[in-house]
Amino acid sequence: MKKLIICLSLLVTGLSQAQNFPARTPTPNDTLVSARILPDSRLRFSIYAPKATEVTVNGDFMAGQPAASLTKQANGVWATTVGPLASNLYTYDFMVDGIKTFDPKNPQYKESLNGLSNLVTIPGKETDYLTEKNVPHGRVEIVWYPSASLGITRRMHVYTPPGYEKSTAKLPVLYLLHGGGDNDASWMTVGRANFILDNLLAEGKMKPMLVVMPAGHTPTPGIHMGAGPEQDPFCIDFMGSVMPFIEKEYRVSTRREDRAIAGLSMGGIQVLNIALWHPEKFSYVLPLSTGYFPPVIKELEEKYQAVLKNPEINRIKLVWIAMGGPADIAYQNNKNMMALFDKNGIKYQYVEVPGGHSFLAWRNNLHTFAPLLFR
Repeated sequence: MKKLIICLSLLVTGLSQAQNFPARTPTPNDTLVSARILPDSRLRFSIYAPKATEVTVNGDFMAGQPAASLTKQANGVWATTVGPLASNLYTYDFMVDGIKTFDPKNPQYKESLNGLSNLVTIPGKETDYLTEKNVPHGRVEIVWYPSASLGITRRMHVYTPPGYEKSTAKLPVLYLLHGGGDNDASWMTVGRANFILDNLLAEGKMKPMLVVMPAGHTPTPGIHMGAGPEQDPFCIDFMGSVMPFIEKEYRVSTRREDRAIAGLSMGGIQVLNIALWHPEKFSYVLPLSTGYFPPVIKELEEKYQAVLKNPEINRIKLVWIAMGGPADIAYQNNKNMMALFDKNGIKYQYVEVPGGHSFLAWRNNLHTFAPLLFR
């Protein structure tokens, strides 16, 4: 009875103290939907910023056009409508008085080297391949490994397919590189790689494989878009630490026939600088939305004829070059690079898809090339 009296006393005291605090004044932000899909597939962007003087929104849905300006309403909410847009997964960023501002009303995000961007999906048949479905799902692990060349511990993401834990078979491995400004999480967030692969496996369209997504930027300065792996600390780290770590810690095949390497933009140059210099290591090489700059092509022709003429390059089973169409900022560089390949007898396949220099194209690329691997 004494304990009951004490509890009641504490409750009354708490209620009395609570009455001394003023109630929070509701704001339009309480019920705000920041990225609302309208019936005609337009997107209505809104953000509560009553003290701001200028707000814009930008993302890959703008296809390279200037950011869209938002208009301030009387209640302090800024808003604008864009589109209509095709069904797809889009990134977006608010800029509030010149400061990139994460949308706190939307937990869907892309992680990159310089921060976070929000994501919004306009559903439809075009997004079916990247949607999470009721199918067996693989695992995505955040892995830390020691880099011998950089002298630090580094992070990467690793995808293992459904059933990996119960199997004893050695799997083929795809090394999947990101582009400039992104990081090792980007293929998992905005790239939706795990869901794309889960769906392809459930449909019986691809071979089970391990997918390794390392971090292409390093704290050690280097020339990521140069000629050859020795100029790029990542390439040295990849060959000296990433591949050996994966082959030690995971149940993967070490045969050339069971290795693929793909990457976009900066990562595409890293793919080429690794694979052209070490063609005996890979059977599938897939550079996306990339190409050497003209001074680098000149350097390749003047200094690296032995590399370009290495017969091992044409023993690679598939060199698959993809671009996001003429809107891709690397389009001309890629044309110049393919001319270099033609001149030196390097065999390849070439495809174009819509989407420019963005994950609108690169998710499509992954969905297309993953079934081609390890056949």
